[in-house]
Amino acid sequence: MMNVSISALVADLDTTVNGVQGAITLYAVVIAALTLSAAKLADIWGIKRVFVGGVAIYGIGTTMAAMSINLPMLVLGWSILEGVGAAMMMPTTINYITRTYSGKDKVLAFGLWGGIGGAGAAFGPIVGGFFTSYYTWRLGFLMEVVIVLVIVALQKYLREYPPVEGMRFDILGALLSGSAMVFSTLGVLMIDPLGQTPAGAVIGLGVGLFVLFLLYERRRMRAGKDPLIDLNLFKSRAFTIGNLVSLFFQMTLAGVMFTIPVYVQLVMRYSAIATGITLMPLSISMFIFSLLGNKLLKVMTPKRAIQLGIVLTMLGIFLLWRNMALDMSLLDFAPGLTFYGIGLGIIFSQITDLSMSGAKPSQYSEASGFFNSQKQYAYSLGTALIGIILVLGLIGGITNTIYESGIAPDIPKEVIKDRVIEWVKMIKQGDLQIPPEYVPIVDKITDLAAVDAMKAVMIFMIIVLVIGLIISIWLPSVHAKKQ
Repeated sequence: MMNVSISALVADLDTTVNGVQGAITLYAVVIAALTLSAAKLADIWGIKRVFVGGVAIYGIGTTMAAMSINLPMLVLGWSILEGVGAAMMMPTTINYITRTYSGKDKVLAFGLWGGIGGAGAAFGPIVGGFFTSYYTWRLGFLMEVVIVLVIVALQKYLREYPPVEGMRFDILGALLSGSAMVFSTLGVLMIDPLGQTPAGAVIGLGVGLFVLFLLYERRRMRAGKDPLIDLNLFKSRAFTIGNLVSLFFQMTLAGVMFTIPVYVQLVMRYSAIATGITLMPLSISMFIFSLLGNKLLKVMTPKRAIQLGIVLTMLGIFLLWRNMALDMSLLDFAPGLTFYGIGLGIIFSQITDLSMSGAKPSQYSEASGFFNSQKQYAYSLGTALIGIILVLGLIGGITNTIYESGIAPDIPKEVIKDRVIEWVKMIKQGDLQIPPEYVPIVDKITDLAAVDAMKAVMIFMIIVLVIGLIISIWLPSVHAKKQ
């Protein structure tokens, strides 16, 4: 919902696109870092207790976010507290479905679960855009407070599954896994076109911590102690390959949901509500096909349905790449976003159930925790990495054009470049601090650079989806009835 309100957040909180990108990324990182631990706590404390606790923390966070007066306050309320609450809620919802349903009912339940997520994606940008354009972006968070109160009122109807007796929490494993995700994503955010940050070292630290986590978990299992995650899960092809496929397409979803709002507000000067309308073909098609995707199982296996979905998402990104131009309109986004949304809806309708089919009942909490953690890690990594590609493309295009032009000859080119880049980071808000007769020229330069940067982003996303399609070859060819 906040993706369509980037311009308003930049203006109201006196920040930059990079600041908002960091907040969005941190929200996903917090969820990714804590979801696996929260899933394990559900085994120790009980599923219902962890879920309701997550709802309460989420409510506190969204209230603080609605009252934010600056970026740090928004980060604390939204990125951190809401992230913690979401991390506690997400794996427990999958756990409830997995324990409550079986067979076709479980496939349908996961389809509805994905459909509800699709509904949020469908109406979130529209509602958020409406609030931002005609009232304030804060109403989006206040609406979440109302939803939290409704959930609290209805929680008495939730079934309580007893905790596992004698199970202990793996504190060091939780610290290692969470730190690995934080540092690897932080390293990507630190990438600088001038190479003045230790991004590589930080990414390497994240990878090293993840390797240590796996080694520690294996040692803990051999000692007969409770691990944070049962590594035997990864012996299941459905679970391992399903999570890998999910990782790659989730990265592209994050990229689309961040870069397109930035582009239409920076170049096309769209309002928040117009940005939400631009994303509507993606949102609605994803919602519809996440509900209808199960119909495909009458003619194909879940594996083939997922592969079909990936091909359709690739077609959608290709159409966006082909239509990307300075004179494009809102309608030019529709074909690409529609095909992309159809593909996502089909994938969402199958990937969760197929991945979870590789887990035994005793592994449901850990499996659901890892699946959700992977999704959020992919989203945070996608927002960071694809956002960096967009920013680097913008900076490169602006720098080259300004140095080759005769703009404002009385001002050093390095000064002009720095001023223009800061202006772009503020979504072209504020004073550009160059002679007014040159502003239209600079505006055109930045728009052309944005088009080229978006084309580079689309090519990268197609490559990511191709990798996901190749990996999907190893998904098990099992029909839903046999899962």
